[in-house]
Amino acid sequence: MDRKYIIICFSIILLSLIFTLIVAGFRQDGDNISSDKVPVSGVTGEVTLTAQEGSYSLNVTTVFDALPDTDASEYPEAKRVAVVVYEYTNADISHGLSIGKTHFKAYDSKGNELEQFPQKGMFEPGEIETSATLTASVAFALNDETNYIKIEFYNDVSSSVPDVVFEKTW
Repeated sequence: MDRKYIIICFSIILLSLIFTLIVAGFRQDGDNISSDKVPVSGVTGEVTLTAQEGSYSLNVTTVFDALPDTDASEYPEAKRVAVVVYEYTNADISHGLSIGKTHFKAYDSKGNELEQFPQKGMFEPGEIETSATLTASVAFALNDETNYIKIEFYNDVSSSVPDVVFEKTW
């Protein structure tokens, strides 16, 4: 009876360990950013990012200001508009990649969050296949006179921590 008791206890411990390892494996999420992750900051060139689905690169190629021009009935107040032109390349994500304006937040030189502006004539994002590159743009309402913008990129748009922070002056 002692031997049977030992086998039962050993089996329960082994099954518990296997169950714990399986649950821990399912809980890992490659797209979510942990709260202790520090974003790559002050980037001025291309950066390569890795998600659960694969890898891709992103580059903010240029930032320029323009006069506000929109057909939207509602839009934020803007003395001028900062147009951020970015390029993304799908390295190996087989089901396609699309990076739209919801992936970005921006701040002025005083740290004020900028609202996105529905500027006319923007480069629209779209889904690209493996090895393809696309140029797109997003615009932000500016109400100060500085030519500086801090652009946060979020791979997971529901995350509170950006993956990359670009800083641009023009």
